[in-house]
Amino acid sequence: MKKILLAIAVMGTFGAAAFAADYGSAGCGLGSLVFKENDGTQILAATTNGTFGSQTFGITFGTSNCNAKGMIKVSKARESFIEANFKDLSRDAAKGTGEYVTSLAKLYGYTPENAWQFGRLLQKNHAAIFAANDAATAVSRINSLVASI
Repeated sequence: MKKILLAIAVMGTFGAAAFAADYGSAGCGLGSLVFKENDGTQILAATTNGTFGSQTFGITFGTSNCNAKGMIKVSKARESFIEANFKDLSRDAAKGTGEYVTSLAKLYGYTPENAWQFGRLLQKNHAAIFAANDAATAVSRINSLVASI
């Protein structure tokens, strides 16, 4: 039961990265090779991964559909979004809400229900994030803030 709850928590946290990769929300591992659809079978994929320990092995050795490709895609998407929408994002972040903050929150794995937390984080740290008036600095500082939560 603990493995299932852990799998559900991981799916919610890293869902955006998983969907960008070549596996479903249950993550990589034997389960992702057997159950490829992103539907109700993902709980079976997570259970398979947990039962056989294939996810841990796959992440360690880069097998069973486990690689960094999905995370790299998500990271580049975040970076591109911030660069393309820097001024609008800065304006919305100062308010702590808005379509640019909401869209970026989704790229960081926030759901519509908890995106307000991301908006508050950007608002509280607006000066530190946007003071340099440089998108690369903003990306780095947002990533650091999100990682520290």
